[in-house]
Amino acid sequence: MGQAINQQVWHILKSDVAIQRDLWRQIINTRALAKYIIEAYELQTSLDAVISSIRRFQTEESFQEEDKKLHHIFKSAVISTKNNMTCITVALRLPDLLKRVCTIASPVPFRITSGSEEFKIIIDNPHVHKMKPLFQKSEILSIDSDLSEISVTVAEDAISTKGVLARIAGELSLSDINIHEFVVVPPEFLIYVKQKDIVAAHKSMLALSEETT
Repeated sequence: MGQAINQQVWHILKSDVAIQRDLWRQIINTRALAKYIIEAYELQTSLDAVISSIRRFQTEESFQEEDKKLHHIFKSAVISTKNNMTCITVALRLPDLLKRVCTIASPVPFRITSGSEEFKIIIDNPHVHKMKPLFQKSEILSIDSDLSEISVTVAEDAISTKGVLARIAGELSLSDINIHEFVVVPPEFLIYVKQKDIVAAHKSMLALSEETT
């Protein structure tokens, strides 16, 4: 029973970036946190059992080691933003898509992300007029033109460190920011959000970097 409670509580703690951050900083009241977890997740166990699980979680070497690695990775992060981006979603086979975009007379910078049945082309707004005519109306599923890009370039060892993507997504979630698209080419992470959210998103990423210093 005790091990089962540990696993439940640890799963809750691992899924909540805000709690993990406050535990690391040692600014959270353990008893209050235990009461919150019991009520929020309707755990059928005692307060003391949850408090014990929280304290064990804090002393777990794996938790401490993982958090230290993440702190190191984000400490030297290079963060930049770009506004006026558009995402064009098309239903097309990859060979056909590549063949068409290669016909553009002058080079146009863009990014492509893929799903099982559709592709998304992310491009600067001034170049949309060059890309859009390449597709028939029936092939274009949607066009989102009010996007901004946040580039977060972290330490090279991010490639072999778990939790990096989750930490970025968690920080944005804490700021109530919805991620429109995510392009990952470690050690660079490209996040696309609505342009109205770019200031808050930028602050969120800066806070992620600055809290490690």
